[in-house]
Amino acid sequence: MTKEFTQTQVEELKQALKDKNNAPHHRKIQALILYSECHNLTSVAKSVGFVHQTVRNLLNRYLSGGLEALLKENRGGRRRSYMTHEEEEVFLKEHLSSSLNGEFVTVNTLFKAYQDKLGYATTKDVFYQLLKRHGWVKESKDSLRGEIKLTQ
Repeated sequence: MTKEFTQTQVEELKQALKDKNNAPHHRKIQALILYSECHNLTSVAKSVGFVHQTVRNLLNRYLSGGLEALLKENRGGRRRSYMTHEEEEVFLKEHLSSSLNGEFVTVNTLFKAYQDKLGYATTKDVFYQLLKRHGWVKESKDSLRGEIKLTQ
């Protein structure tokens, strides 16, 4: 089944191909322009360096959402997290005041509070990454109690 492009869609794709801001998407746009001329997924895929299913996916994405859907990056990054970045900031600001007053804020107490806030257990590695992400560093170690003072 071949899908037809209107003349305005072809012009839109050709204009987008000329735009330097769309350079990372050059092959995608080029594949659709070639498809509009020959209507053969396999030959378009070979000439652009895609698999025919990729060309079909691009075609469906363009026809359903337009150029904006084609150029949108919809992959990458970690899609699962315990808290959003803003929630992490709020959590750490709650505990920052005691750190600024010169009290020892230990990793263990913060980690316990973090798990209480989440409602389930996590690893300490995750928590150390959270501290590093927000600029908290180890300042000193109390050898008697094994506590680490954290500052921002």
